[in-house]
Amino acid sequence: MISTSPIPSSLTTTMLAHEKPFETNSPAFSDVFSSMFDSINHYQEHADQQIRRVELGESGAGIDELMVSVQKATVSLQLGVQVRNKMIAAYNEVMNMSV
Repeated sequence: MISTSPIPSSLTTTMLAHEKPFETNSPAFSDVFSSMFDSINHYQEHADQQIRRVELGESGAGIDELMVSVQKATVSLQLGVQVRNKMIAAYNEVMNMSV
């Protein structure tokens, strides 16, 4: 006789007894965003340092490094703004759902 259950009942009981609900190995939602904002801040600070070094005429401070730093800061900020916009749109969509 062929069993219609995809998982044997003895295995299911064993799995349910040992599993904890909602346990994942992925980072927390807030940790992901905190890390993203820290990264954006790092790029902004690095670009500011490069600008100061070029303005003061320090040796080893090149325009090419400055432009790369400023571009990285700009792109990371734009990415952060787009992620924020998507999150707000998703929140608004969830709030407009009927229960």
